[in-house]
Amino acid sequence: MKRLLLLLSVLAAVVGIGLPVNADPISSINQSSIFSTEDGQMTGSNTAQATRAGARPLSLPSRTPTPIEGYRWPTRNLRIYMQTRDKALQMAFRGAVRAWNNTGAVHISWCRDEDRADIIAQDGSLTSTAPTTVGYVSSQLGSTSTEYNPDTHALIRARSTLDAGQLDYTNRTFRTEIAEHELGHALGLAHAPEYMHSVMIPRNVKTGITKDDRATVRLLYDGHRE
Repeated sequence: MKRLLLLLSVLAAVVGIGLPVNADPISSINQSSIFSTEDGQMTGSNTAQATRAGARPLSLPSRTPTPIEGYRWPTRNLRIYMQTRDKALQMAFRGAVRAWNNTGAVHISWCRDEDRADIIAQDGSLTSTAPTTVGYVSSQLGSTSTEYNPDTHALIRARSTLDAGQLDYTNRTFRTEIAEHELGHALGLAHAPEYMHSVMIPRNVKTGITKDDRATVRLLYDGHRE
């Protein structure tokens, strides 16, 4: 089992956030091992994980304007729970939810029961002690971890985290764009290369959700290009 976990950890994919950071926990159902990647580190444990997804793999587009992770939610109607009590971050998450809903591909609604939520919007300290280059990095601003069934490519749960301490000195628009980036990961979008025009570029989210991002999430959830 240890050798299997080591092999799976080598095969894990990492997604970044906000300025980069998303984690994708891979989970499968029926007493399968649930794996999650956080900042490049994968852990696993045997546990049963319920999911609304069926046994049949979900249909995924072969090509999209901006990259995708290779999984999506089995429904367009998603529930999100506001765990953070930080007013500025609440405003950022609410703005990001409105922005993704405006794409017309998904409908994310707020719920009061964390256990029933698909996505958790939370805050946490993401500051790294490691030296950084010029500019922000995702580990300082936001991070998203996801769980999905590797057999069906269906997302099971996502947690998007914003660092209040690191975002205190930024403006409302920028915080919302960071939240948009993180929720993009929660929907199944991957980091975009620097040359693209996308909110999913790790070190430059200031474009907000772009035409390419809207087209990508529409292809992912309803098969219609903008």
